[in-house]
Amino acid sequence: MKTVNISLTLEQANAIDQATNNLGFANRSELFRALIRTFLRKPETIINTDFPMKSPSTKSAQQVLTGFKKTGKYSVAFLKDLEGGLRDSDYFINDLPLK
Repeated sequence: MKTVNISLTLEQANAIDQATNNLGFANRSELFRALIRTFLRKPETIINTDFPMKSPSTKSAQQVLTGFKKTGKYSVAFLKDLEGGLRDSDYFINDLPLK
C-alpha cells in the first residue's frame, strides 16, 4: 500500500477519530479506505447540488477569499482556515498579502 499524508484541522481530526471509534474501524486508515471505496462505487454520495465539484472561476487566492468574506456566511475561524489552505495550495495563485 502507498502512504498518503493529508492535513486536517484539529476539529476535522477529532471528528475522524470519533467516527473511527463509533463506527468500529480499527484505525483512521480503515475509515478513509471505506470512504474512498464508497465514493468510487457511488460518487453521487458526495456530489450533489449543495456541493458542486467544479473549478472556481479564478485562480486568485485573494479573489476567492474576498468572495467568501463578502457573503457574511462564514466564521472567522473558517476564513482563517481557508486562507491557510489557499496559501498552501498548488492550484491557486498565492496573491494574498503577507501575514
